[in-house]
Amino acid sequence: MSALVLGGTGAVGHHIVQQLLASDQWSKVITVGRREVPLPADQPGASKLQQVVVNMDALQREAAGIVSNVVVNMDALQSEAAGSFAGVDAVFCALGTTRADAGSADGFRKVDHDYVAAAAAAAKAAGVPYFGLVSAQGAAAGVPSSDWRLLHPLLYTRTKGLAEEAVKGQGFARVGIFRPGMLDRGDKARSIEKLFAPLTGAIAVSDVARVMLADAAAFKAGSVAGVGVFEMKDMRAAAAAAK
Repeated sequence: MSALVLGGTGAVGHHIVQQLLASDQWSKVITVGRREVPLPADQPGASKLQQVVVNMDALQREAAGIVSNVVVNMDALQSEAAGSFAGVDAVFCALGTTRADAGSADGFRKVDHDYVAAAAAAAKAAGVPYFGLVSAQGAAAGVPSSDWRLLHPLLYTRTKGLAEEAVKGQGFARVGIFRPGMLDRGDKARSIEKLFAPLTGAIAVSDVARVMLADAAAFKAGSVAGVGVFEMKDMRAAAAAAK
C-alpha cells in the first residue's frame, strides 16, 4: 500500500511516519508538511519516503542538494500538491497547532480546520479511498464558541468537530476519526502534559499511530468501511490488539 501523511513532524504524525516506513505493508510513504521529517541515519524503510515541503524556497533546497522533493504552498494545497495524492491508498492527517503558535484564533482555525478540509478535498479529488484524521476527545461541531482567549477550549472543541465534518462530508469509502484525550508524547511532551499525564491515563502517541495504521489495513482487507470513530477506550483496546 501507499500512504500520504500530513503533519508528519508532530508527535502523532512522527510515529505514523516511523511505523509506515518500518512496515512491509507499505511500499511508498509521502509526507506533506512545513519542514522535512528528520530521519535517523539507520532508519528502516527510508528509501520509501518522499517529502513534500511547503513554504520553502526552491533555490535554497537545490543549494542544499535536495532535488527529489517537491515544494508547494500550504495555502494552495489542493492545487499545488494535488499530484502527491494520486494513486495513494490512504491519507493520514495529523495536522494541528496551538493558539499560541498560530498567533490568533483565526490562525488556529486555519491549520486545524481549513488545512484539514483542503487536504480531504484534495484526497477525494484524487480518488483516495481512506482518510484517517487525528481529532480530539470531545470534538463537537455544534458547540457554541468564541474567539475570546479565555473561551479557547470551546473554540478548540468546535474547530475539531468541524474538521471531522469536513472530512466525513467528502464521502470517502472509509474515514477513521481518532479522538485521543491527553497524549503521552514522550520526550516531546509539553510541560502541562508532563504534569498531568500520569494522572489522566494518557495514551502514547505511538499507540494512536498504531491504531490508525491498523484501521487502514483493516479497510484494505475489506473488514471495515464507512465512518469509524475511535474514542480513548477504543484506541487503547485496538492498540493492545495490534501489538
